[in-house]
Amino acid sequence: MIMNNKQPKTTPAFSSENAFNNNRSIYLRLLAWIPALFVAAAIFWFSSKPAVESTEMSDSVSRLILLIGTKLGFFRGNPAQYAELIELMSFPVRKTAHITEYLVFYCTVRFGLHFTYQPLNMKRRLLTALAIVFLYACTDEFHQLFVPGRAGRFTDVLIDCFGCTVVTLICTIKKSSSQR
Repeated sequence: MIMNNKQPKTTPAFSSENAFNNNRSIYLRLLAWIPALFVAAAIFWFSSKPAVESTEMSDSVSRLILLIGTKLGFFRGNPAQYAELIELMSFPVRKTAHITEYLVFYCTVRFGLHFTYQPLNMKRRLLTALAIVFLYACTDEFHQLFVPGRAGRFTDVLIDCFGCTVVTLICTIKKSSSQR
């Protein structure tokens, strides 16, 4: 009689391996998507703001950046120049916010995919996450057509997906170079 002396492998309760091997798997899979749903809801909420309110939020971020820059000695000048700087900063601040919120959404979608579809290899997971983010960005721009003062633009979809595309390319290149 041959005895197997191997100890059973234990894994943490919330691991991708356990998500497919125990009775709680459906709950773990659903829990893995909560961050993506939360971020999608936040994006929807920001997109629901009328243009005036959205601009004010961006300008308050610009004022905060100027305040910090002034305290650190990067900016000097009179208040008229600050108003001009805030106006100049508006576009980059808004677009950086778009890239950032969609990059966070992309990461949470990748997380959900990781725990939901084990057979997907990393490259396929990256591309699937990018496709989901792209489709959500399209629906977000469509939604903005109905918000006062806002407009749905395909260029905004491209800006939203820019950071995600860069991360996808970097991860794909890194993965393919490590396999050599």
